[in-house]
Amino acid sequence: MLRAALRCSLLLLPIALLEVACSRPPEQQMLSQFFRAAKNRDNTTAALMSTVSLDPRTQGSIENFSITSVGAERREPLPYKALMEAAEKARQEEQDFQRRKKEYSDANLKTIEEILKIENQPNVKFTPAQAKVKPEWDNWRAETATYVKNLSAAQTAVSTATALPEASLSQPGQPKFDPKTFQGDVVSKDVAIKADVKTPQGQTSQKDLTLTMSKVVGTQAGAQRDGKWIVTKITGL
Repeated sequence: MLRAALRCSLLLLPIALLEVACSRPPEQQMLSQFFRAAKNRDNTTAALMSTVSLDPRTQGSIENFSITSVGAERREPLPYKALMEAAEKARQEEQDFQRRKKEYSDANLKTIEEILKIENQPNVKFTPAQAKVKPEWDNWRAETATYVKNLSAAQTAVSTATALPEASLSQPGQPKFDPKTFQGDVVSKDVAIKADVKTPQGQTSQKDLTLTMSKVVGTQAGAQRDGKWIVTKITGL
């Protein structure tokens, strides 16, 4: 009878283990891998799972954690289309400005060269021609910085907006993300956890953290794409 009970226990053990494994939220494994990579400063692996950093030298490391809740999924359109249009407009405006600046420079090249040689000298006296060109050339130089700054800001905005789809859709055997042909949305959810956080100084305390996980879904060149989940925000550290 004891042997029969033992056989029954052994038969039921795999089922019990399966139930325990299945009871773990699907986010558990992904977050465990991310926290491990961040703790070990494996930046290459961490970058494949997150668009935010978790540097153990400055922010601390997650030693253990448990998921307390997973929020409902939210969906919103990808924002980079309008940003790409703004960046292209800024590029064209900067090119047009550089063309007009060159035309002015070519027409006043000799006087500009004279100004550049003497403008930083103390008590400099400009000729009438130089006195006329100097403020005009100063204005061209000031506007150059403005156009370059505007273009850089527009390009940075596009780079930031495309970071998530590039990370989410970067999967083995799948085409590279193409912002010009991709159409889709961002799906996000908040995962609340209780975590043992070790500070850079070596102290450990329990904190309630919320991680926002996002993925990109849609179509590219007519083919359906379903990206992987990526950590996009960590609050509570």
